[in-house]
Amino acid sequence: MTVINTNNAALKAQLASKTADRKLTESGQRLSSGKRINGGADDAAGAAVALKLDAQMQGQKAAIKTASDAVSLLKLQEAGVSQFVSIIQRIRELSVQMANGTFSNNDRSLAQLEVDALTTQFGKVASGTKFNNKEILNASSSTTYQIQSGANQDENFTISVIEGATLATNVSTDSDVTSQSNAQLTMNSMITHLNTAEGHLATIGASINRLYATINNLSVSSLNTKVALGRISDTDFARESANLAKQQILSEMPKWT
Repeated sequence: MTVINTNNAALKAQLASKTADRKLTESGQRLSSGKRINGGADDAAGAAVALKLDAQMQGQKAAIKTASDAVSLLKLQEAGVSQFVSIIQRIRELSVQMANGTFSNNDRSLAQLEVDALTTQFGKVASGTKFNNKEILNASSSTTYQIQSGANQDENFTISVIEGATLATNVSTDSDVTSQSNAQLTMNSMITHLNTAEGHLATIGASINRLYATINNLSVSSLNTKVALGRISDTDFARESANLAKQQILSEMPKWT
């Protein structure tokens, strides 16, 4: 049908030009941002999934940091318990010496001075070893710190505070080398306390290894989550560059006619 007032060809060309301009802007935005999804309208379902993946990834990164902090705490705790072991071993060494009949009680009283100094230092290590101003070796009863070791609520890890105060009291009570018989008793008591301290070291070592495994798992999970997020939201530069060139040509076509 031939008409005068309505130029159908011009209107169609105008519509095509507007569509091309919109797609041109869209491609330019994707190329400049590097993101295929710059708003919910680009891909509503994809945007929702991308937000969840991004939240999971950020949580995993934060959990890696908290787990690493826990490793630092355990390393400090391990150093303190190692001091416990060294002190107990030295007290036992003195008790073995003073259990020998070649020493007089006067000699043993002099050795007791070192024993007393060692037990005092034992208590100072227990009370003075702290992480972020938190005591980690001076629990008189069962005390724990909960570590967030994952991106979800139920992913946590418990660190026990060593009952250093109790152990320090026990070591001090059992450390007497002022006579041959007392030195012999101290010799045996120190074996018991040494086993206790070494048990703490084993527990700490197991906890450190567990946290290292947790950190490795979180690192791999974070990497895979980031890759998955990229597949959903990142721009395909080859495709968008071709699309940009196409839309530039189409947007200019009405102007050439």
